[in-house]
Amino acid sequence: MFFSDEIKLRAVVKGVDSEGYPTESNTDTAVFADITSATRSEFYSANANDIDITKVFNVHAEDYDGQRQVVYESKTYDVVRVYEKGLGVVELNCSDRGVDNG
Repeated sequence: MFFSDEIKLRAVVKGVDSEGYPTESNTDTAVFADITSATRSEFYSANANDIDITKVFNVHAEDYDGQRQVVYESKTYDVVRVYEKGLGVVELNCSDRGVDNG
């Protein structure tokens, strides 16, 4: 693992504005990751539950703090499953949301 691809881990912060309306803001943290495709068994197991696993991001455990979204190449992915692989690596199985960020 080379951790040569830059991604952003996105935390969505929910709050309330001064008038009592709900607000949402994003906090992005740039980190380096290894990017792979989902394994065949992971893909089909998720697909059986109407979840489409499209990317797997391996990040250093100290970089991951429970964020539920990943931004990579102008696409936002939802973190579907988090797996601690050991040796300080966390695997994030993600679903493509199909949303462009600009």
